[in-house]
Amino acid sequence: MAIKPYRFEVSEARSFRHPHFPNIQKHIFLVPAANLPKNLPQKANLREATGMNRSVYKDVRESLRGNEALPGTFDLLNLGITIIGEEVKTVEKRTFDVMIDDEYGIANGGHTANLIWECQDDDSIAEGQHVEIRIITGVEGANDHTLRVDIARGQNTGIAVKPQSIFDLDGAFQGIKDVIAPQDWANDVSYKESDTNAVDVRELISALEIMNVIDYPNRSGKYPISAYEKWSLPLKRFGEDFKENRAHPEQRKYAKLEPLLPQILELYDIIRRDFLRVRSEIIGQKGATPAYIEVASKKAGSFEFPFAKLDRHDKRLTKGATYPLLGAFRNYVRIDPTTGFAEWEGGFDHVKHVWKQVAHDLFNETHATVKEIGPAPNVLGKNRNHWAGLYKTVENFYLREQIERLTAGTE
Repeated sequence: MAIKPYRFEVSEARSFRHPHFPNIQKHIFLVPAANLPKNLPQKANLREATGMNRSVYKDVRESLRGNEALPGTFDLLNLGITIIGEEVKTVEKRTFDVMIDDEYGIANGGHTANLIWECQDDDSIAEGQHVEIRIITGVEGANDHTLRVDIARGQNTGIAVKPQSIFDLDGAFQGIKDVIAPQDWANDVSYKESDTNAVDVRELISALEIMNVIDYPNRSGKYPISAYEKWSLPLKRFGEDFKENRAHPEQRKYAKLEPLLPQILELYDIIRRDFLRVRSEIIGQKGATPAYIEVASKKAGSFEFPFAKLDRHDKRLTKGATYPLLGAFRNYVRIDPTTGFAEWEGGFDHVKHVWKQVAHDLFNETHATVKEIGPAPNVLGKNRNHWAGLYKTVENFYLREQIERLTAGTE
């Protein structure tokens, strides 16, 4: 976090205190578009300035250049830019230094700012064009960060902002970021709607939900089908858990599960790829590829398995078929009463060993379900009986292990 000054040379300026929050001030500047300071921070903008070629932004660009509207009217036609700042210092009558934290800055109007900077670079701004800048300062106190997030969210109500963008700004994903930081694929995760990285943070949260033994205790008859059925639901629960326990983060249920995340995802990759071997061993390569196995496009050529660092393959198990299989290994997750964190009973290496031991049985269970309800992955992923059957297959193995340990201990 760094606070830096940005100089604004304005044509008009006025400021006033908020009537309910006396420490908060609102400053309104009318700034010549050609003089808008460059590189203003934009992290408070939940909707990053992407998609600049959309027709609506082309119209704004042409308006700025004076081609689609009367020169000098840009500030009358455009909503302007809103900035969350720290302080406004008067340098001269029409010159101000605005102190901005690089973690905040532009809360709304990022597209406008980027279009203005683009036109500054090619010197195409029509004469007399101004942009209205609204700066909010003095958002301080115990609820400082929360209010800043609320302001950013409120400034972006024209088009619905995806919840993960709000959660990311609010810091809800920090625990996930910390736990995956050592992984080679950590930078491949998309946290906001404008991110284009390969792995969606909702996939990580769904992986946590699959192993959520707090809401879906082992041997309770409850299964986290929503982890596959509707990604928005685990995300909503994750966000509510974060907000409810903001003052006591150690009480977050998902924080208790997060340490297992890299290994959950590794097991996910192992199952997706190794299932192909298991199927081949049981029924061979005969027949067409079933719908629950995904075939890579000619352009992609093959699939990656980054979480487990496995060799690429031109086929993999679909998510709809994988999620219930992965969920069966919830049998081996427990909350350590001493640390309060989730752990694998017997260790993760043992869990991977269990997969090898029960993989044929799990394939047979899946094959039987496919014969009954069909091979559509969406149907497999949402079928409660399928989740239950796979879970019980692993549960039986787990219980046999417990009996063997007890028997060995009495001899």
